Amino acid sequence: MSEPVAHGNVRSWWRVAAVAGSLALLMGQAPVPASPARSPAVVQGSFAPMLEKVIPAIVTIRVMGENFAPVELKSRSARAGGRAQTEPKAAQIKRGGSGVIVDAKAGYILTNYHVVERATTIEIGLSDGRRMPGSVVGTDAGTDLAVVQVNARPLPFIESGDSDFVRVGDLVLAIGNPFGLEGSASAGIVSAIMRTELGFEEFEDFLQIDAHIYSGNSGGALVNVLGQLVGINSATGGRRGQMGGIGFAIPINIAKVIQAEIIAHGTMRRGTPGLVVEDVPLEWIGSEVGEVMRGALVKRVTPSSPAAVAGIKPGDIVVGVANKPVRSAAEYLTRTSVVPIGTMLDFSIYSGGSEKIVPLTVASMTLTPDSQRLQGSSGSLSGALVANILLGSPHYGNVSGVEILEVPENSSAYETGFEAGDVITNIDGAMVRRWDDLMQRINAAGPDYRVDLVRNRLPFWVRISR
Repeated sequence: MSEPVAHGNVRSWWRVAAVAGSLALLMGQAPVPASPARSPAVVQGSFAPMLEKVIPAIVTIRVMGENFAPVELKSRSARAGGRAQTEPKAAQIKRGGSGVIVDAKAGYILTNYHVVERATTIEIGLSDGRRMPGSVVGTDAGTDLAVVQVNARPLPFIESGDSDFVRVGDLVLAIGNPFGLEGSASAGIVSAIMRTELGFEEFEDFLQIDAHIYSGNSGGALVNVLGQLVGINSATGGRRGQMGGIGFAIPINIAKVIQAEIIAHGTMRRGTPGLVVEDVPLEWIGSEVGEVMRGALVKRVTPSSPAAVAGIKPGDIVVGVANKPVRSAAEYLTRTSVVPIGTMLDFSIYSGGSEKIVPLTVASMTLTPDSQRLQGSSGSLSGALVANILLGSPHYGNVSGVEILEVPENSSAYETGFEAGDVITNIDGAMVRRWDDLMQRINAAGPDYRVDLVRNRLPFWVRISR
């Protein structure tokens, strides 16, 4: 005789169902599955109990704000009559996103920078129906994070996990309020870790997930199966028109550092050990650098910096920082830009045919960029002195692109309308992040190409002719 089905004994129910199915098959009948008693205890493997605790700490963020559409940059000859350069006009827009209550006592909510960017008013909605105004404590465009605060109490919150222990294959849930649909959850796995150079933000170290991040999920929570917060949902591949369906989240360990800096200082203060780096040239691999395949090549060492004092030299290669790999110059910048000033990190340096560990402190200083003068092949952009954006520039961590340092009055760039301080962000729609990107885009462009730029944080564009 088979065991009776008891509440909470799902194995017993499956045994009954299996026996019933076998008997039905022997008798030539289709099996009819047994139905367990309706009780929450019967459902094993469900995320419901965990989500019931987590979802109340996910908020809806409704924003009234401004948006600027790029306008055409006017040449100086077109302005000869004394007319000022037309600037983009602000259009009032409504947008929404999600946020996570991370400090119930202080009322702090962690979300994405792009959710509250240029916000004029912010309304926070809780899962219990409460609505209240929110205020921006501070933002960090470089990592796409922001802290918002509300005065309401009591508030729920989510316990933080440790994103350094997240592994590929871990089961995770993305929770947010897409399209205003509160408390929406999607499940998936961590597809990859340490994703960089995707072009979403200036400093990237994403968790890649296949759990859906819908529109409006930005700023929501990525939790593990224990309900611990391991990331802040930030982007989907579709946002750039590529990699559709792939989601990316900011690891919570990085987010907590940025959050603490924002609360203390209103923004993320960044430092450097004093190195200016670039990608390891492809022709070096397998020859000059032995077994090193990827890393950040030291191009210059700032005098009297922590790196100079430690004996780091041009030609050395940074292959790791704080037990994490460094596979490119962009990854080096991320590793050193998401820690507070004064932090000591162990740098893995490949030098003289061997690898060594060198402790270096991230210090507050200004890096002098190497500049390049654009030549006649650049068309009406020629004559401009440009450089990568390094620490010390007001654009560092705020705008991704190549900065124009100088525009001589007798140059084509001057007549076109460019000014010192402009940042070139795109060439014919292709993103520009560094000097080599700029030259590749210009060389690949036709006789006419479009340049998008940012001036005083406002967007412009201009048509360049060769």
